[in-house]
Amino acid sequence: MRFHALSTLLIGGLLGWFWLTDNVMRSLAVVLLGLLWFVTNGLWWALKARGRRLRRLGAFVFVIILIAVFFRFAIRYEGSADGSAWPQLAFRWQAKDMPLVPKLAEKQAAATTEVVTPPAGVQDMPRFLGEKGDGILPAAEFATDWPAKPPREVWRIAMGAGWSGFAIAGHRAITQEQRDDLECVTCYDIRDGKLLWSHTDKALFTEMLGGDGPRATPTIDITSSTVFTLGGTGILNCLDLVTGTPKWHADVLKDGGASKNLEWGKSASPLLTPQHVICSGGENGASLIAYDRVTGKLAWKAGTDGGSYASPVLMNLAGREQIVTVNRGSVSGHEPTDGSIRWTFDWPGGFPKVGQPVAAGTNRLLITSSYGLKSHLLEISDAAQPKVIWAESNPRTKFSSASISGGHAYALDEGTLCCVNLEKGERVWREGRYGFGQQIRVGEDLLLVQAEKGHVVLVKLSPEKLIELGRIDALKSKTWNPPTLAGRWLLLRNDREAVCYELQP
Repeated sequence: MRFHALSTLLIGGLLGWFWLTDNVMRSLAVVLLGLLWFVTNGLWWALKARGRRLRRLGAFVFVIILIAVFFRFAIRYEGSADGSAWPQLAFRWQAKDMPLVPKLAEKQAAATTEVVTPPAGVQDMPRFLGEKGDGILPAAEFATDWPAKPPREVWRIAMGAGWSGFAIAGHRAITQEQRDDLECVTCYDIRDGKLLWSHTDKALFTEMLGGDGPRATPTIDITSSTVFTLGGTGILNCLDLVTGTPKWHADVLKDGGASKNLEWGKSASPLLTPQHVICSGGENGASLIAYDRVTGKLAWKAGTDGGSYASPVLMNLAGREQIVTVNRGSVSGHEPTDGSIRWTFDWPGGFPKVGQPVAAGTNRLLITSSYGLKSHLLEISDAAQPKVIWAESNPRTKFSSASISGGHAYALDEGTLCCVNLEKGERVWREGRYGFGQQIRVGEDLLLVQAEKGHVVLVKLSPEKLIELGRIDALKSKTWNPPTLAGRWLLLRNDREAVCYELQP
C-alpha cells in the first residue's frame, strides 16, 4: 500500500502543479498522468506477488491491449472540447454532430449603384475589435436592462467551420468560413441573413485542437468599397465590397519568407494604412508584410521575429503614430510608411500570443498572454527599449484581449473575468466563469462578453465587483469567435451557426 500511496501523492502533486500554473499541458496532464498512475500501479500489482507474477503480468498486458484496441477501433477524437484542450471523444459509429452546410460555388453579385438603406440602428463595424481595432465601441444606443427589454432575434443560419467574426458595412455582413475543401469569404444581408456573394479558394487549414477553417476577421475599407481577408493558410484577398469580384491576391507566408505557417493557422486580421494593407508573418521570417492597397504589389517587409496570432494595430504612443505588433518572441513598434523599427521589447516564449496590445494612456502599452507568460505594462518613449512598469501573472488572456477603463484592466483570466489595478498590476477581483471566449468594451462602462459555451453577457464595468446586466443564450456550442456589435445590431457566430439580434433602444 505504501507504493500506491506514494505514487498517488507524487502524481497528484504533479497534476496539481500543472493545474494551478495553468500550463498549456493542463488538460493533457490529466490524461497522461492518469495513464502513468494506472500503468505504474498496474505493473506493481502484477509483479509483487511471488509465484503469480507471470499470470498477473499477462492479465495486465491483456487489459492494456483491450483498452488500446477499444480506443483504436471504437473511439473517434473530435478536437478539443474547450480552450483548456480537454479532448472531445465520440464513438466511431456515431454521426458527426455538425450542421449540413453545402459546398459553396463562387458567387458574385451584380454591380449596382443602388443605395440600400440599412435597418434602423445599424452602424458600421468594418474590422476586428471595432473601427480602430482597439476593442472600444461607441457608447451604447440600446437598452442595457435586457431582462426588461430583451434583444430580438432577427435571423439564424447554418455556418461553415472557422473562428472568424463579422465585419459590417451598411447592410453587408462579411465573414470567413470553411465549406468542405473551400475556404470561403461570404457576404450576408444583415436584414435577413441571405447570402449576397461568396469568394472561394481551394484551401483548408486544419489543426487537431483548433479545428478547421479560417480564423481572421475581414477588414473593410468603406471609402474604396473594398474587402481584405486573410485565410488560415495565408491567402490574402482583395475583393470588391459590392460584388465580391477579386481584385488581387497574395501569399503572405511566401512573401514574408516564413519557414512554415503558424501552428494554429493565420489568425491576425489585415491592418489598413492610407497606402498599404499590412499582415503579420508566419514562423520565423518577417514580422510584418505590407502590400500596395490598389495593386497588391509587395511594398515592404519588416522585422525578423515572425508573427503571432494577434493583429497588428495602428496607435499613437508617446506622440507618434506607429504600428504595434506582437511577434513570436517580442513586441515591436514600426513606422507606418516603411515598417522601420522604432522600438522592440523582448517577450520570449514560443507559446501562442493571442491578446491584442492595448494602449493605456498616451505612452503606456498593456500586453497580455497566458501559457505561463507574464503580462506587462510598458512605457513607450523615443528609446529603443520600452521601460517595464510591472510584469505580473495576471491577467492571463488565452484567446482574448484586455479592456481598459477607469484605471483598471478587465479581461478573461483563464476563463474567469477579472479586474486588475492598472497602476500596480494587482488583481482586484476575479468572478464569473465565461470560459475561453471573447470580449469588447462598449462606451466607458460596459463590457460585452461572448462566453465560450455560446451565451452572451452584458457586464457593467466596476472595480468593486462583477455586475451582470443581462445575458442571451445565443449559441449552443463552443464559441471562440469575436462578437460584432454594429450599433444596435449584434451578430454572433461559431463553427456551426450564426445569429443576428436587434437590441431594443
